[in-house]
Amino acid sequence: MARWVKVAAAQMGPINEGTSRDEVVDRMLALLERAIAERVELIAYPEMALTPYFPKKIRDDYEQFFENEVPPKALEPLLRRAREAGVAVHVGFCEKAGSHHFNTALLTDEHGALAGTYRKIHLPGRPSPDGFAQVYEVRYFETGDTGYRVFPTRAAKVGIAICQDRRYPETYRCLGLQGADIVLIGYNTPLSPLALDQNELVLRAGAYENSLFVIGVAKAGVEDGLELIGGSCIVGPLGQVLAKAATTGDELIAARIDLDWMTPARKRWDFYSRRHPQYYGLVTEPVRPRP
Repeated sequence: MARWVKVAAAQMGPINEGTSRDEVVDRMLALLERAIAERVELIAYPEMALTPYFPKKIRDDYEQFFENEVPPKALEPLLRRAREAGVAVHVGFCEKAGSHHFNTALLTDEHGALAGTYRKIHLPGRPSPDGFAQVYEVRYFETGDTGYRVFPTRAAKVGIAICQDRRYPETYRCLGLQGADIVLIGYNTPLSPLALDQNELVLRAGAYENSLFVIGVAKAGVEDGLELIGGSCIVGPLGQVLAKAATTGDELIAARIDLDWMTPARKRWDFYSRRHPQYYGLVTEPVRPRP
């Protein structure tokens, strides 16, 4: 019996400094309305969807970009409309919890209830401007403390990762082993010669190696002088691209997927039960950074 679900990635164009959260949420609402018109059941917005990608430089005025509530108050109009339409929503934002700062994503279910949150584990960049770095997330955020978790919605069992997490195969494996049908990954990624190819490579590999669906969703375009890649895409359990963004602006891509497409892939490859964890000890041991 088929298990059809309509899913969407709501790619966003640049959010330049000085743009209010209300303006941003208006753009998010416009994308949501398109999704509702297409009968989407699950929509994913990017990492740091409410603000500019401020970790691109060293600065002291970063507190302005953080939210003190979960869900953020600014998202109330978006989440209310999603609840009315029965759409599950994923959004990335900057979270302040007491004195702690996290790069966070939330998921609400089709009833508008908070299904869960995830705090980004793998933070890119260096805490000082020594050496090469385009981003300085380590300076502003702490390593996430939620671990990888899977959240049930009517649409599917959903796992969450954020940006740099997508480059670690352990991310997809941990979520897949918990029964994730779909992994949602928001990102802000500076343009470089291979960035688009590498982005698609890891999203497709994560989907294929775990026989699940992956939705990658970008904040894209030239934001305060920094060019960010687009490339938002929806990937199937054989690593096939089912939908892909064509622009670097606000753009909705959607796909009607059958969760049962995972079944033949998992029967054929059976990646999980054929593992040999007794030989993987090195994967869980800390290592010193290479010079």
